[in-house]
Amino acid sequence: MEVQVGVVDAEGGHQGSGNKALNFSDISSPYGLFSFASSMGQLFQLHTWNSTVESESDELGSKNKGTTTTIILCSVLGSAGATVATAVVVLYCYFNSKYRGWKKELDQLAKSMQRLPGVPTQFSFSDIQRATNNFHEATKLGRGGFGTVYKCSLPARKKGEVLEVAVKKFSRDDNRRYEDFLAEVSVINRLRHKNIIPLIGWSYNKGEPLLIYEYMPNGSLDQHLFRRSGGKEHQQPTLINQLGTRYNMVKDIATGLHYVHHEYEPIVLHRDIKTSNIMVDSTFQGRIGDFGLACVVAKGKNSYTDIEPRGTPGFMSPEYIISGKATSKSDVFAFGVLILEIITGKLAVDAQFRHITDWVWHLHKEGRLLNAVDSHLTTEEFDPDDAKRLLLLGLACSHPNPSDRPNMVEAVQIITKSAAPPDVPLEKPRFVWEQEEGHLLSSDYNTELSSLNRSLTSGIEMTSGGLDSSENGGNSLHHRPTAGPSHELFSIYHTAE
Repeated sequence: MEVQVGVVDAEGGHQGSGNKALNFSDISSPYGLFSFASSMGQLFQLHTWNSTVESESDELGSKNKGTTTTIILCSVLGSAGATVATAVVVLYCYFNSKYRGWKKELDQLAKSMQRLPGVPTQFSFSDIQRATNNFHEATKLGRGGFGTVYKCSLPARKKGEVLEVAVKKFSRDDNRRYEDFLAEVSVINRLRHKNIIPLIGWSYNKGEPLLIYEYMPNGSLDQHLFRRSGGKEHQQPTLINQLGTRYNMVKDIATGLHYVHHEYEPIVLHRDIKTSNIMVDSTFQGRIGDFGLACVVAKGKNSYTDIEPRGTPGFMSPEYIISGKATSKSDVFAFGVLILEIITGKLAVDAQFRHITDWVWHLHKEGRLLNAVDSHLTTEEFDPDDAKRLLLLGLACSHPNPSDRPNMVEAVQIITKSAAPPDVPLEKPRFVWEQEEGHLLSSDYNTELSSLNRSLTSGIEMTSGGLDSSENGGNSLHHRPTAGPSHELFSIYHTAE
């Protein structure tokens, strides 16, 4: 028997062919099965089939005449079976490989967790899936850059008890969410402080890692300050409208930052201090959360350098935007902006892309600093001295130059009234940045965010030395947008009165 196979293109021409002669002289049965199979490990698809059977004798022809149709049918079915079998093998290998990868990641995670202090509890993914109704939209608390947070109740270690928890499900692509998970858990599990949200446990399922935090029943601070939907302000409608409540909130945040900057070793930089990352517990105390961008400063160092600045526009300090070096002073800058948001009730950046520090500094220059206070706070218990103390501290912490900002030790002393309010200049100072070579770069620092809504990475043209005046204030730093995927850098170096 001679078999010839050809590959046919759309026009009907042969692209290639092969043939094989088979000897059936040693086979006594007149019946056989002919099928196709691929030896290259690929799926083989048979689109057309033509078969011609020629008899070598009348006797052979009479025997095979009734079986020709059967041979053709069996051949087609055989080739289809081979295709299915190959597909099953390929899919099995694929999913088996995936499963082995997931199993390896889970084993690595378990070992990593065992080495962490306190050993976070591993929760069953099936329990979490059931408690969140398969991560239903109704259980969602919020979404950030690294994942989505869901609320649910999980069984506690003590039988019969349940825990109210917030589950953070990392949702970036496969290659990065595992790294995001390890980065956050390696930082947050180190920290033990009353003003930092505690980590309870973790879970993992098919490439999806999860972190379980203590649930904060009063949501995030921005929901109270800015009356966003989903907030819990209706439960305690007057608390956030009391200056004492906001003053204590500032103290809580300052105490938490003091801990990570000065009490814990090595230093931890949060890098994303803002109202949406401040959670409010059942007693209305502030707790710092979301350490997704946090980093640990190596021993003997005082900064952490990233490829590009990462954070929230409006809360990123000017020197961090230029150099990419995060320090404790860049956290202090964000803390200063946060204080101004809390006391004024206004967003760091308004709809016209104006920055809150420019507005408050302008009022300070005119001697009307208390006009910046949120009108909801001017109740009978309002203490103008406390309000002024916090506004001055907010300006001092958000000073354009890092060397002129207080550290968190000094900030806590000012808040607790063991130190006098800071002496803040009436004019907003120039931003002066000293390069490693010692050249001074200066600008009339202004946080006007004219390019915030563009998808650009900002480049900075710098000239060294002079503080020469010009019509617009003598800028020697100019915003120059260049192509790039980020919109986190913005034009803060343009003078505008």
